[in-house]
Amino acid sequence: MKQKFHILHLFLALNLVCFITAAPTELLDIYIVDEAGDYSVILEFSDSDVAYVTTEKFVPPTLKIGFANISWTRGDFQRKTGVNPLYQYSVREPVSRHAVEDKNMLGRTNMLEVRLDFNKVPDYRIELKTDLPEAPRNIMVISWPKKEDIKADRGPIVPFKRIEPGFFSINFKDADLVDVIRLLSEQHELNLVLGEEVTGKITLRLKEVPLEKALDLILKANGYTWFIDDNILLVKAAEGDIKHSAELETRIFQLYFLDASMIVTALAEIFTSQGKAVPLSSASAIGGEAAGNDLIMVTDVPTNFELIERIIRTLDQENAQINISIKFIETTLKQDEAMGINWSMRADTSLSFGIGELTSHSGNKVSLATLTPITFAAMLQVLSEDAGTTLLQEPQITTFNNSPATITVGTTIPVLVPQAEGSMFGAVPYTYQDQNVNVSLSVLPRINENELISMNINAAVQAITGYVGAEQRPIVSNRTTTTNVMVKNGETLLIGGLIFDQDDLTVGKLPFFGDLPFFGKFFRTNSKKKSQNELLIFITPTIISS
Repeated sequence: MKQKFHILHLFLALNLVCFITAAPTELLDIYIVDEAGDYSVILEFSDSDVAYVTTEKFVPPTLKIGFANISWTRGDFQRKTGVNPLYQYSVREPVSRHAVEDKNMLGRTNMLEVRLDFNKVPDYRIELKTDLPEAPRNIMVISWPKKEDIKADRGPIVPFKRIEPGFFSINFKDADLVDVIRLLSEQHELNLVLGEEVTGKITLRLKEVPLEKALDLILKANGYTWFIDDNILLVKAAEGDIKHSAELETRIFQLYFLDASMIVTALAEIFTSQGKAVPLSSASAIGGEAAGNDLIMVTDVPTNFELIERIIRTLDQENAQINISIKFIETTLKQDEAMGINWSMRADTSLSFGIGELTSHSGNKVSLATLTPITFAAMLQVLSEDAGTTLLQEPQITTFNNSPATITVGTTIPVLVPQAEGSMFGAVPYTYQDQNVNVSLSVLPRINENELISMNINAAVQAITGYVGAEQRPIVSNRTTTTNVMVKNGETLLIGGLIFDQDDLTVGKLPFFGDLPFFGKFFRTNSKKKSQNELLIFITPTIISS
């Protein structure tokens, strides 16, 4: 009986050893399949237990898939292809270059890397299909459309996207935490230092997250902290809420054109969990400069400063400036121009060239037209020859691209107004108050492609349309319009249709006698004449620097 008991223990021990030393899942084959609409790279596995992490890089265009506890018996493998845009794929067992403090980790896990090299990274998808009814039963499929229009030049990389080091897709189930960290460091080509206290299991699935985010989710959830210094990833137990100030670096950057608060907002997208930025004002900025010459203090891990500096220098560029030239012209409408100025009637045959070419649209009785320089010059010539046309103002203003500019022109009229009900003798005291009659124009210009300039315009126009009362107080009419338009650099926008009815008072008198008190009114004649005036606003934006 005792001998049977020993034999039973020996049998259980042998089974336990076999379980512990069970062979890892094997990568059986890798090949390319040409399907109807897709190209696919197929990986066949011996078992459904497949844990992997992916890394995508655009420089050079590469997709790496790292596997944990997967074996490959054919050694390093590489093959060229003619399947556009994939030109090569390879399989290798990476040789660890990492310094690992946890000695128990060494040799625990079979590491395997499958690499796809592209001319341009396509719109690929990865599917893991396991326990299929027919062979091959466990496969991974990396596929992309055949007829995808891959452009030869994708343009500059947007700095806010963490292309370097790249995005990871992770799929682990009840995996050893140390194995996951090692796999991530292998994929990112980082040296690794682990504290002896780093242990545990983890199950997670992440799709297209940067390395920093993946490490935060994996480690902080398990009570560990990390940082990267000189291409070395250090992982150790978190010490409460203490920040590792020795692991951080602080630098101050000089800004020459952009406001510091705008840079702070942009940097928030790429900081690590310990990064921050504080806007500072330089001495020159305190002295009254509107923009530029700011300072910004940035604190983060040293390895992130290359990206931080690149983003700051990309954003802190000299902004283009736009000169906005405006002409306010008032013209008296003829009898047959009740609906607005008739350009065909006013222009003679020698000046009609270009007048008919203006493109316009109208709405709410306010008309807009885009004028070429030739048409604009012809229209000014027509207006200058009309006796009832007056150039009221011709202001200019220069502003930065995408910055508002406001122009207000007008006049101030002293108006006689009564102050009280009157004295006991019936006399009423009067005083003068200022009445402003202005034309205000607010323009927000924005430079688009091909030197097209879009403008958001708000115009408010006041005009005296008559007088009322014994004091002849002015009647002020108000017109406003808001519009969004786009013109070419150097072209002119015409805003018309701002028509006002006006009562003109004409006083005729006999010299000397017409000025006599009491009797002068017998030697004066007053006549009123109604007229219509149209205010024309010409706006010409011109790019003067970029």
